[in-house]
Amino acid sequence: IASLLFSTIACYSQSKDIVGSWIWRDSVNTIQYFIKANGTIEERYAFSKEDIWKKIPITGTYKFKKDHLLTIKWANESFQIVNVKFIDNFTAEMQTLNRKDGPGDKYVFKKIIDEEVIPDK
Repeated sequence: IASLLFSTIACYSQSKDIVGSWIWRDSVNTIQYFIKANGTIEERYAFSKEDIWKKIPITGTYKFKKDHLLTIKWANESFQIVNVKFIDNFTAEMQTLNRKDGPGDKYVFKKIIDEEVIPDK
């Protein structure tokens, strides 16, 4: 029974995957990444009291390597390299590395989990 329970949990648990919607927020600002499985990424910025979903996203493409480096090419042809350290399945610390003034601040992002309810027919 224990091995059956363990295998069920292991099969249905989420892996530490970069794909999804990630959000960071403090008392003033909000940053949101929407990272899609097709290799595209969207980034939105807003003040904490604003509706971030109404902001026009910055778009780009990305590659995520096993060494936890997220490489982004934005639509304006700029590049961003982000070190991603997973804390757990729903929390990741992200830090921009390729800045002229040294590595950027570390931000702890939370993965947004959304479940769809499908009504009975």
